[in-house]
Amino acid sequence: MRVTFFGCGDGFSVQQGHNSVLLEFEQTNLAIDFPESNHNGLHLMGRQLNEIENLFITHLHEDHINGVQKLALYHRVYPGKAKPKLYVPVGLQEDLWQILRHGLERTTRGTLAFHDYFEIVCVENEFTIAGIRFEMVPTLHIPGMLSYGLLCKPYFYFSGDTRLDERFIQDIADDVQMIYHECHMQEDQLLSHTSLGEILTLPGTIQEKMVLMHYVDDYLSTDLREQFHKEYKVRLAQPLVGYESRD
Repeated sequence: MRVTFFGCGDGFSVQQGHNSVLLEFEQTNLAIDFPESNHNGLHLMGRQLNEIENLFITHLHEDHINGVQKLALYHRVYPGKAKPKLYVPVGLQEDLWQILRHGLERTTRGTLAFHDYFEIVCVENEFTIAGIRFEMVPTLHIPGMLSYGLLCKPYFYFSGDTRLDERFIQDIADDVQMIYHECHMQEDQLLSHTSLGEILTLPGTIQEKMVLMHYVDDYLSTDLREQFHKEYKVRLAQPLVGYESRD
């Protein structure tokens, strides 16, 4: 399985795109979240929006979903192999459609519904694509807000936006090869996100598996990045860089 970051920036990133990845496996793919900046990421990869076959939404903050409308429209105008499948957690489907419908419902060919754009799969706990099982993990992002990560054994855990759940990370660390975890990388503690100081409390064997994402643009500086990688065991994700996990 190959995991490539479209972008790995936080909600205010300008230079590196917002946080999202493309998983490629078994002759298909799955995007986790779809910010608008993914369009540029795909372009730089030499690919088109209609090549996205599956999409999972972690939560409804705009920097994670503000490209879904464009993805839907592009597939309608330039159809891919099939209508994309949208895997959406139970509890988010209706709210997601209310966000998207103002640009998708009214068309020159009449009124369209959510299912006209996507094959919608509502997910309670897990879903399977091409024999690969993905487990939905509730995260600790905003109190009262539904948000999820994805666990895919033996390949990876992708945290989505979350505060650190140290017990969970320690419980699953031996079951996966990679841990893609958000870390805002700012000096101030953000109550809805994970700080570097918290990451560094984890055992070194876990840190060695970790790739940090959803961080400020400052660390696109080559000097800062090289200094960081000399000092710590964890690594920083980079836009358009892929990571391989094997059976």
